[in-house]
Amino acid sequence: MDAPQPLVAENRSTFARIVQNVTSNWAALLVNTLISFVLAPIVVNGLGSTYYGIWTLVMQFTGYLWLFDFGVRESVVKYVAQYHAAGEAERLESTVRTAVSVYAVVSLVALLAAALVSATIHLLFNIPPETIQTARLAAFLTAATVAQSFLSNVFVGVLMGLQRFYAVSRPAILFSLFRAVATYALLTNGYGIVALSGLHLVLSLASSLLVFLLCRVYLPTVSFRPVRPVRLEVAKLLNYGKYVLLSNIGDKIVFATDAIVIGLFFPIAMLTPYAIAGTLIGNMRSMVMAMASIVSPLTSALQPGNRNESLSHVAQTGSKAAVLVGLPLCIGFITLGERFVGLWMGETYAPTAGGILVVLSLGYIVGLPYHTISGVFYGLGAHRVIAWLRLLEGALNLGLSVILLRVYGVAGVAAGTAIPQIVMVGCVLPMLLPRFFPI
Repeated sequence: MDAPQPLVAENRSTFARIVQNVTSNWAALLVNTLISFVLAPIVVNGLGSTYYGIWTLVMQFTGYLWLFDFGVRESVVKYVAQYHAAGEAERLESTVRTAVSVYAVVSLVALLAAALVSATIHLLFNIPPETIQTARLAAFLTAATVAQSFLSNVFVGVLMGLQRFYAVSRPAILFSLFRAVATYALLTNGYGIVALSGLHLVLSLASSLLVFLLCRVYLPTVSFRPVRPVRLEVAKLLNYGKYVLLSNIGDKIVFATDAIVIGLFFPIAMLTPYAIAGTLIGNMRSMVMAMASIVSPLTSALQPGNRNESLSHVAQTGSKAAVLVGLPLCIGFITLGERFVGLWMGETYAPTAGGILVVLSLGYIVGLPYHTISGVFYGLGAHRVIAWLRLLEGALNLGLSVILLRVYGVAGVAAGTAIPQIVMVGCVLPMLLPRFFPI
């Protein structure tokens, strides 16, 4: 028996939207990856090992300010997708305006935290005395970039909830190209990490303005003015967001702790080979995340219809696709990583960075389906299991990294990241998954 015509049309429309979103995400990612490969040797050689190590440390340390997000953006994504699919325009507008009010306060608090970060960074890490002032100023500008981004996160969340990922990805390509050209110009003219930090802040402000204008285009009848928060609306956002926050804390420990651990126990220049390997792994991870990012709003949009079969299909197909995309890259990193680093960055960094790359890749082979599976949980509002698992993985990561670095050096830090990921994603999550989501 043929499927009803409306259902066929809906499936085709959904598929077309998925293809459009994924291809746009990948196009932006491809541009960023190519730019990263071309610029990385220029940045490393232009800044030198010490300043590049400081730059890596500043980027990761200030990245902890993203925890001020409190998971509100993901809440916006979920509820915009859910209310838009259900045609509940008033509830959608109430959610967005409440989020704008919350994030306005968060941005101000984060800006104060940026000042604290810049004032104390030299007290926490092995930064050479002659570079302290530069490190502090770069830290403040980078942290201020994060702080101002919180408010624009509401509008990014709106576009993602509407499944308009391409509206974010396409302009991002232009910003990435401009940032690449400007970075090259700054470095070749003798500027350093302070100028790079200022460039990122200016471009982030411009991107935030563009995202806001796009929201006005796609939701012309919705007001984005701040409103006095209603307790129930704030509670709704934060009840969903609290587990996002816990998961984000776990993510930061998993992905942003390595540089901090190395900065605490080793000379700052030791961060450079680790950052080189981390750049390659990060690009691979971004490819998987770009594809998996559509899963959460798609799941939320399917949820009102209680379409369990479609949800199951999304989870299975997305997990297989993640492995299909990431596995060849991981195998390539393991077999050819050291040789590639030697050609890309120079033989000086190849042995250390190549060994780190092998260890991290072994962990990611097992962890590839994570982002798809977590996206399904996020879309269903059942993401508490992801949050607690991520926190546990982060705690194991930190503990093992500190223990293993004493024996294996920076390679031990990489092993401290890979081992918990293998255990959590390869063993624990598959056992828990059927209890929360029948696949």
